[in-house]
Amino acid sequence: MSCFFYSVTKRVGLTAARVKVFKLVTFMVFDLCLRNVIAFLNVYRKYIISCKQTQVPLSVPWDPSNQMYLSYNNVSALKLMDTKNNWVLTSEKNKVRLYTLEENHMLYVKVEMHVSVPAEQVFHLLSDLRRRKEWDRHYQECEVINQADEDDTLYRVVTPSVSKGGRGKDFILLASRRKPCDSRDPYLIALRSVTLPNHPPTEDFSRGEVLCAGFTIWEESSTVTKFTYYNQATPGVLPYISTDVAGLSSSFYSTFSACSQFLEANRDSLDALQPSSF
Repeated sequence: MSCFFYSVTKRVGLTAARVKVFKLVTFMVFDLCLRNVIAFLNVYRKYIISCKQTQVPLSVPWDPSNQMYLSYNNVSALKLMDTKNNWVLTSEKNKVRLYTLEENHMLYVKVEMHVSVPAEQVFHLLSDLRRRKEWDRHYQECEVINQADEDDTLYRVVTPSVSKGGRGKDFILLASRRKPCDSRDPYLIALRSVTLPNHPPTEDFSRGEVLCAGFTIWEESSTVTKFTYYNQATPGVLPYISTDVAGLSSSFYSTFSACSQFLEANRDSLDALQPSSF
């Protein structure tokens, strides 16, 4: 490092005072780069741990006979994640907050923000995953496979590859939505992977799995809603969020800013309030 400083200062002809400033700035940049590398390696370590923890399939078989059981567990898992209180604020930008939590060798992610749209409208707009591609660039395609009942839907979601030239992923998701039982409860939209015999993995896509994800939607007033997105990171999901978790990007902010714009643009949409649209 000393040789580097000597070579640069000799060529540029810096004064002694400017050499000190140059050294200070260089060390600050080096320290920042080192911190980013350490942060990324920490995320990669968690990715390796997640792989070891999930050597068995995360998806569970779905059929009408176990629909009630799977829906109950789907919603319960999201409620449990919502009760965790030791989240660590990782990033914040314009009141969009990204939190992480490492517990029992698993990584959890939470994104929280407010929007000036009634809670019930937010609930209905976010319930239909087919509309998520309007604000989430990771949702390339989304189709309904089976409308199990008014509150439980099976979707196939296609996401683009995170690496150039790589295969995209597809997910078979059970989405379970629930309205609050009373004013102390949130609206819930819970997501988890399931397997279906008529939708096996294909050569065109790498089959991804979601263990627990979804939204909690809290009514703070008649016009202001707080909504939170949760995701229990798995090997199939972590590549899409690793740079955000490591603090190397703020794509979470652009995604949820787009979500806010989507909600506000459709705050008066009557179509969103029609259950038959699912």
